[in-house]
This record gives sequence, structure tokens and C-alpha cells, in this order.
Amino acid sequence: MEFEIGNWLMNHRGEYGLSSSGMYGVLNLDKYFNNYELKEEDDLKGEIASLHNTEKDNIVLTHGATEAFSMVMFYLKNRYNSYNVNYPEYELIYKTPELLGYNSGNDIFAGSNPNNPSGNLISIDNENKINVIDETFMEFYQDLDRISYNNGFIVNTFTKLYAGDDLRLGYIITPNREDAERLDGYKGLLTEGISRINISVGYKILKNNDNIVNYVRDIIRKNNGILMKKKDKLKFYKNIEPLNVPVSFMDYSNYTDMDSDNLSEELSRRGIIAAPSRFFGLNGTYLRICTTRLNFEESYSRLINALKNIKN
Repeated sequence: MEFEIGNWLMNHRGEYGLSSSGMYGVLNLDKYFNNYELKEEDDLKGEIASLHNTEKDNIVLTHGATEAFSMVMFYLKNRYNSYNVNYPEYELIYKTPELLGYNSGNDIFAGSNPNNPSGNLISIDNENKINVIDETFMEFYQDLDRISYNNGFIVNTFTKLYAGDDLRLGYIITPNREDAERLDGYKGLLTEGISRINISVGYKILKNNDNIVNYVRDIIRKNNGILMKKKDKLKFYKNIEPLNVPVSFMDYSNYTDMDSDNLSEELSRRGIIAAPSRFFGLNGTYLRICTTRLNFEESYSRLINALKNIKN
């Protein structure tokens, strides 16, 4: 088992990128790295707690959402044996439980909200025994205190909206303080503690949260408008139009019935990079299209033109 989409993205680069779901390369974090005051974990937890309207004692800092999700699923394995995922879904969400030995069932519901790749809010049954929700794309759409979950663990990252690929910072919000203390106890055993530099830079970023969020939301709003208006014969998966988030799942069957893997390779040879549907648990005539780049309109136009001229 491997993280296929990550490996695929590393090996597929092009001028017309429609595969990057984060703001890295668009939002410049140099000023945050070059000038900061050293802070403690509690300082950063306080800022995160304020955004989510929760208690800072319920927060566990991590090196990103991948580590956060894996820690939670490992932690819950002593209590639960099965998990449920709705497809399409991000590869991490459905492969990590399988890797840890969970069976298919209804103990834990795991999902991204908004959904990656379709870009819509998902329906969550609060009667589930436990929910593990990745809110990586939530703040693109709305403030983080707008939704809560019964019996829920939330994971999030600085990688996407804040362009923090080099920061390696994320967090878990637990249902209670006791869960947070137990998860924090894994540090030094399963994971490492977070660097004070990363904590301090993350703190400074969140102090400017409103300005960053407004800037990023404007970019996505503009590009998603182009996505809607200029889609030609592209359709959205099950007619699900994305919210103001940087991912959408698009059906290209009006152009060709070529499978998604082969089409992605053909597009890549033309410098157009879009991830195939297989990485989201579905086979079909779908591509994930991301709207983060400043040259999105040109890249999208190149995609449409390529599809018009594609040969089965």
C-alpha cells in the first residue's frame, strides 16, 4: 500500500497545473519565517481554539493533517474495529484505516468536509459512534466555528489555505481534554514534538488570519466563477457544484470515454496536470480540478481545448 496521489503529483509537473489544492506558490510566507517572536504551544493552541470556539485543552498540535488523522485512527483502534467512508474521498481517509487493520463497518465515520474531491459539505450522521472529520478545506468556504460534530475528532492543517507546505503544522481537536492528553502522550513514542520555530511562525500567521483568509477566498471565488462559466461540455460529478473551495470533481464523458488514468497521462504530455479519479476511490470519467493557481483561467482553457481534440 502506498500514497499514490502523492507519488503521482511528485512525478507529474507542468505549466498548466490543475492539481494543486493548496496555496503554496501563491501565498508568500517569507515575512512570517523571517521575523517572529518565539512562542509556546499554549499560545498557538489559544489562537486555534479561538477560531474554532473551543477549549485549547482539547487541541493537540501535529506536523500536519496526515499525522493528525493517523494518530486519531491509531488511538481509536483500541475502542473500535470498523470504519465507514463515502466515495469519492481523499486517499488518506480510506487507506489509513485499512492500513491500521480496521474492517468495513459502522463504528467510525471518516470523511473530509468539505469533501475532497467534490468540494461540497457532506452529510454526517451524529448518531455514529464516532466521527473523524478532516476540515482541511473548510476555512476556504466559511469560518471554522460554524459547524460542530457530536462525538467528533477534527483534524486540520496549515498546508492548504495558509500555504504552509514548509511549515509542517497541523492539529487535532478532540471531544474532551482526556482524549487530548492521551494523544499528546504519543509524542516521543509514535511522533515527535513540534518545533518552537514552527509553533511561533504558525502563531504569527494566525494573528493575521482574517487578511489571509480574505485574500485566499477572493482568489478561489474568482477562479471558481471561471470554472462554472467556461466549463463547456464538462459536468460536475452527480451535478455537485463545488462551494468556494479549491477542489471540484469533473466529468469529461461528453468529450471522450478514455479512462481517467490514461487521460491524465495524455494531458500531462501537453503540460496540463489534473489528478485522475482512481486516487479518490472511484473509476470513471472524472478528473479532480483545482482552482488555486493565478493562471487558472489559461490552464482551464488549455484543458478544454485538449479535451475537444482528444482521440480515444
